[in-house]
Amino acid sequence: MRKYYKELYYLPLIVLVTLFSGCSQLQSVTAMQMDLSLPKIKNVRHLVDRTSVGFEWPEIKDKRVAGVDVYRAVKSDTKEATYTKIATIGNRYATHFVDTSIVPNTTYLYMFRTFSTLYSSAPGEVVSIKTMPPLPPVNFAKAILVDSGVVKLLWPPHPNPVIYDYVIERRLKGDKWKYLATVKGRLSPEYIDMSAVRGRVYGYRVVARSADGIRAIPSNESTVEVH
Repeated sequence: MRKYYKELYYLPLIVLVTLFSGCSQLQSVTAMQMDLSLPKIKNVRHLVDRTSVGFEWPEIKDKRVAGVDVYRAVKSDTKEATYTKIATIGNRYATHFVDTSIVPNTTYLYMFRTFSTLYSSAPGEVVSIKTMPPLPPVNFAKAILVDSGVVKLLWPPHPNPVIYDYVIERRLKGDKWKYLATVKGRLSPEYIDMSAVRGRVYGYRVVARSADGIRAIPSNESTVEVH
C-alpha cells in the first residue's frame, strides 16, 4: 500500500499532458517528476492590454515550493493548443507575473505550476485571455510632389491621446515596406521626403505608435511619381 501511494504522488512529468487536457500538449518536457501533493495555482486574476497581460494569484504558503513555472498557448479553433514554458519565477513569495510578448486581438491560454527542488505540481487552472484589438489607423490624406524630387506627406493627427509618434514607411512599387523616418508628437501632421529619386514611383504610409511602442494599423498607401 505504501508503494502504491508513493507512485501516485510522484508521477513522471510526461503524464502531465494527459492529466492537463486531452486536447493540449506541453513542449520541452523535462525529466522532473510531478508531486501531486504540491499546491496548485488557483483563483488567478488578470488585467489585459493590447500587447501585455498581468496576472495575480494567492500567496503560496507551502514551504516546499521554490517557485512557479508559467506556460502559454495560442488558442486555435483548428488545432490543439501547444503549451510552452515562457517563464520561471524562482521565488514562492512572488504573486504576480506580466507577459509583454503577446500581440493584439489574439486569444491566449495560460497555466501555472508550482515546483519544489525535485518535483513539479499538477497543472493549475487554465486562464483564457484575449488581447485588445490594435489601434485604428490614421486617416492618411496623401503624398504630394511639391517640387522636383521633394514629396510632402500630410495626415490628420490621430484622435487617440496615447499616440506618441508616427513611423513613415516607403516602398517602390511591388517592393517591401522600408522604414523612412519617425515624426514625434501626436499632433504632428506632415513629413517632407527629400530623398525621393526622380523617375521612380513611391508608395507611402504612416503608422501611428504609442509611447510603449505599440503600432496602430498602418494607414492606406498613397503613391506618387517623382520627376
